[in-house]
Amino acid sequence: MKTTLNRSIRIARVLLPALLVGAAAFAAAREDDGPRSRRGARGDFAERDAERVARVLQLTEDQREEWRRVREQHEANVRLLASRMRDITRRLETEANLENPDPTIVGKLELDRRRIGRQLRESRTRVDEDLARLLNRDQRIRWEALQEKGRGGFRGLFGAGGRGPRPRNQD
Repeated sequence: MKTTLNRSIRIARVLLPALLVGAAAFAAAREDDGPRSRRGARGDFAERDAERVARVLQLTEDQREEWRRVREQHEANVRLLASRMRDITRRLETEANLENPDPTIVGKLELDRRRIGRQLRESRTRVDEDLARLLNRDQRIRWEALQEKGRGGFRGLFGAGGRGPRPRNQD
């Protein structure tokens, strides 16, 4: 019994300092990275994606600036519409989960959601058209190829093979 106790003490003496040093190193590494938010990570991804598309399309510096301006304007518009969509969806969920939901309110909220969905689709179409106007013939061909692969900027989720909206049941 004494040997088991001694062995446990020796293991604890070796492992405890190692664990403390590892935890301190991990904490220091986390502090160096600084605070991260989901929005920040998404912003970094969007910048890398924009740079990749600019490189593949071989955009000039003027085209890059105009491309960035069009994207930022579109993202601001989409952010506003998405916020409204989330608010309406929450209200719809709340109303639909009541014991006796008012069909008039539920119907109005669903129509509002569909209206905002149409606005989002129209915005995506407009931005694609605006971006295509910036490109010369060769760049436009590359842009269309990226979109077909589902890797062309805003259509990433909605291009061929993307995870975009699924068709609704027509029953």
